[in-house]
Amino acid sequence: MAVGRYTEDVYYNGNPWYLNTLAAAEQLYDALYVWGEQGSITVTSTSLPFFKDLLSSISVGAYDAGSTTYQTLYDSVQAYADGYVDIVATYAQSNGSLSEQFDRSNGSPLSAHDLTWSYASFLTAAARRAGIVPSSWGASLGNSLPDSCLATSIVGTYSSATSTDFPTSQTPQSYTAPTGTTTTTSTKTTTSGTCTATSVAVTFNELVTTTYGQTIKIVGDVDALGKWNTASAIALSASQYSSGNPLWSATINLGAGQVIQYKYINVQSDGSVSWEADPNHTYTVPATCATAVTKADKWQS
Repeated sequence: MAVGRYTEDVYYNGNPWYLNTLAAAEQLYDALYVWGEQGSITVTSTSLPFFKDLLSSISVGAYDAGSTTYQTLYDSVQAYADGYVDIVATYAQSNGSLSEQFDRSNGSPLSAHDLTWSYASFLTAAARRAGIVPSSWGASLGNSLPDSCLATSIVGTYSSATSTDFPTSQTPQSYTAPTGTTTTTSTKTTTSGTCTATSVAVTFNELVTTTYGQTIKIVGDVDALGKWNTASAIALSASQYSSGNPLWSATINLGAGQVIQYKYINVQSDGSVSWEADPNHTYTVPATCATAVTKADKWQS
């Protein structure tokens, strides 16, 4: 059967995951590899119920390779593992793509599409089926710790990276590495590799449906927002307004870390003012390297 995470799983209502189903197959392929290497299968009192599902007459004991019992168990586990892979093949998309999980009712893909982990699980399961295992399996140093942790403290083949620069297209062209000194500009201060903007351009986006002749403005408790004086309120622009996206917007420079309270008002063509409902909006201007941020709001009715 397909394999999920746990009985109580409610994420996407709980479904099978491609990577979990493949992990079940991989664990069985792992066992086949180990049995082949050691040349026998040992059935213990703990593992007996598992093996009885495959061969009802089995009993506790060791079964050497070449025996009929060994081959029967080996072939049964191989088929068992292949069954999990068949499930994944059945519910993968026609082009082979794998999502995170698939619907337990109809098999349709769910959650993250083209999940790297799902593909990686298929590759490792296929490798184990082919008898390909990591070099660390059975290695003489596999059960011992090195005296010190270095790049070469574990036996292996090492080589230095040959490409140590970022691609030009990914390197910020205007960036200069910090030197540990302090430089001050009109917009930000940089000290020993850290920076805090002194002034932040805050774009206030307000969604509110209006009619011709009305203007949306913002007013608040600081000088830049008119000190609650509607005559000094800042008008927002309707340049991006549409029936499907009734957006009014304005950008106002505020001090980094400044805590403000504000409201939006609707000013009619005759100058009369309608306030949005309580409570006041409260906002803390970020005190980071960012010199521009956006605050999204919706008219409070």
